[in-house]
Amino acid sequence: MKPLPHQDALAEQRAIEALYQRGFLLHAEERYRDAAAVFGAMMQASPTDERSWLALGDCHEKLGQFQIALELYSAGSIAADPAPRCQLSRFRTLYDMNRVSDAQHAYDRAMQLATLLEDEALVSIIENERRIRP
Repeated sequence: MKPLPHQDALAEQRAIEALYQRGFLLHAEERYRDAAAVFGAMMQASPTDERSWLALGDCHEKLGQFQIALELYSAGSIAADPAPRCQLSRFRTLYDMNRVSDAQHAYDRAMQLATLLEDEALVSIIENERRIRP
């Protein structure tokens, strides 16, 4: 008997959550290469899930691979659109790479998306980032 479509979707969502949890545990253990492999699988399985892009990018940042992280955040901004957290991560990374003008554009986009989504908590986080990185 073939599973119903909602059962397939539920099973897929459970698999995505399991990947996220496993990657999160590996990341917490500072096993960034292993975590990156798990988050990469998650990203391929569910490219519209912003969390996979963020987590994979963060693993690369922890490994000192800032350009790769930036590329992941940029791609996630498109694949998971609207992706205000990817834009916020782009801002942080660009700022830390001393690309201040590009960082400002990412900051503005993050704020625009968070405001559009009416996510007041995220707006506050973004505003706080601006105080940390003026």
